[in-house]
Amino acid sequence: MPSDRSRADYSRLTEWLTRHGGQIVTVSWDELDAVVGRPPSATNHYPQWWHGDRPNTRAWRAAGFELERVDVGRSVTFRRMTPPAGPALRPRSGVSSRIASPVPRPGAANVAELLAVDPRRAMLVIPCSGDKARGGQPNTRPTPATSWPESLSIARDRVWGHAPVDESNVLPAWRRYQGHFYRQARRELDAAVAAGVPVIILSGGYGLLRADEPIGIYNKVLKRSDWPQGLLESLLVDEAARVGAEAVVAFAAATTDYAKVIRRAPWRRRGISPVFHVTISGVGGGAMVEVPRRLGQAFSALWERDPGGLPAGLSVERLA
Repeated sequence: MPSDRSRADYSRLTEWLTRHGGQIVTVSWDELDAVVGRPPSATNHYPQWWHGDRPNTRAWRAAGFELERVDVGRSVTFRRMTPPAGPALRPRSGVSSRIASPVPRPGAANVAELLAVDPRRAMLVIPCSGDKARGGQPNTRPTPATSWPESLSIARDRVWGHAPVDESNVLPAWRRYQGHFYRQARRELDAAVAAGVPVIILSGGYGLLRADEPIGIYNKVLKRSDWPQGLLESLLVDEAARVGAEAVVAFAAATTDYAKVIRRAPWRRRGISPVFHVTISGVGGGAMVEVPRRLGQAFSALWERDPGGLPAGLSVERLA
């Protein structure tokens, strides 16, 4: 029992949650107090204290759980993000728990496999964004140099016929995009590019981009129907083979054409494995902001190899 009731020891919460099997754990308000001590913020600053990146939220994420529900003054329910690693241990004497029957969660079994990936030896695939930085360096040639196959250059020209691209000034692609994914993962994305990790961007205006490829300004969401059938999927797999990626991890909202390109790429046929598609489920209002933000959070957690940084609603699909 903590000696100072106004200060919580969140490592105790990580330890306590780790001791439990099952998918859902409900702890009463008094039991939570017995485990860690309960600061006034838990009640006085609801709901802010229970969300975001804080010592308490990192504690339950480090144990592989996400917050399911808070009934202030009565109980807190946590849902497991990853399956139990082994037989459950008994909680410390004097502290009980009520554990519901396991509830299957799509993709949860793949989270541990994902976290075993070394992102510095993988190819990382991310979506573009609607928000873009303005300006850049003057483009000294009509079209920036590219080492993609000619088939992609021809396809780009066709797309640009009805979605003009202004390349009077160019910026590296990972700098041009400024959406919620990029804001959330900026530091880790910068580190990945600096380390020479192959980062591929799925783009409505360019099809595929290497992160350091200079691009202009455009306004177009990716639509598979704009591109020759199978081209983007084939080039994506070719790129993974070319760079010798030991794994591929792709991030995209589940119902978008970005996700369709990732899912329909012939990974197995080319012997590329393992391949993971990371997405977010269970988001209600504000999904246009929250989904890319959480995908950026997942990117950061993978880069830092920090299970405690994984976002709520994470779903991991293994494609190969």
